[in-house]
Amino acid sequence: MNVWLTGASAVALATLFACAARSESLDDFAARASCLIAPNNVYKLAMPTQGAIAEVAVHRADRVEKGQIVAELESGVEKSQLEAARARASTDVFVRMKQAVYQATQAKVDRQLKLRADKISSQQSLEEAQSAAAVAKADVAQAELDRTLAGFDLQRLEATLQRRILRAPAKGVVTSVDLHAGEFADPANSIITLTETDPLKVDVYLPASAYSLVQLGRPATISPLDAVSGERTGEVITKDPQIDASSGLFLVEIKLPNPDGAIPAGIRCRVAFH
Repeated sequence: MNVWLTGASAVALATLFACAARSESLDDFAARASCLIAPNNVYKLAMPTQGAIAEVAVHRADRVEKGQIVAELESGVEKSQLEAARARASTDVFVRMKQAVYQATQAKVDRQLKLRADKISSQQSLEEAQSAAAVAKADVAQAELDRTLAGFDLQRLEATLQRRILRAPAKGVVTSVDLHAGEFADPANSIITLTETDPLKVDVYLPASAYSLVQLGRPATISPLDAVSGERTGEVITKDPQIDASSGLFLVEIKLPNPDGAIPAGIRCRVAFH
């Protein structure tokens, strides 16, 4: 039997569907969403060159600043080479010595020219003096070049020494120390694991029906489930361009400031979008 709806019934049914559609807001989806506070980055710090470790300057749970030295290799030989190169690059003794020789040979050329004009000296003596002056001038240029090259060598040795020093790439917390002083380090094995905790990254998984409701840059309030800190406001920085076919969910990442380090990574949370 066919059922025909009157105009009033059709309007009422359309209104019912519209209300049902509006009942699922972004906050409704967020209330049921999986929310996890994660570190922004986890760094496995290894030396870019191999050698024996002279010192590991941090311990587990230490907080470090960006650029802080966390470990060093034994570098006695490299430091001696660096000081020798610095001395060569900073002195102009050899340049001044060669300049003095050149000035003396040039003065001899001037005397030979006068003697030659008076026909007292031979042409051969003049040519020998000129040849000695040319060689002395070339020696000055070589001394200046050697000093320039010493400066480049100094930069190379400074870079080599820096490769034997391990620095923190970001502000964070040391979560693991894997090698210690006296052990052998190489690029394949990490010495320290550093977790970046400011900012934190909040992973929120939402259903596909909420995809159009999430906008980049939208503020969101994050409330840790464990009573470690009060709620804080973050910002949506990533919305996955693909929905997982098996679960029907997509990932939203929220950047959460944590300057005081009060919120640890790895805890569950609740999220409310503004």
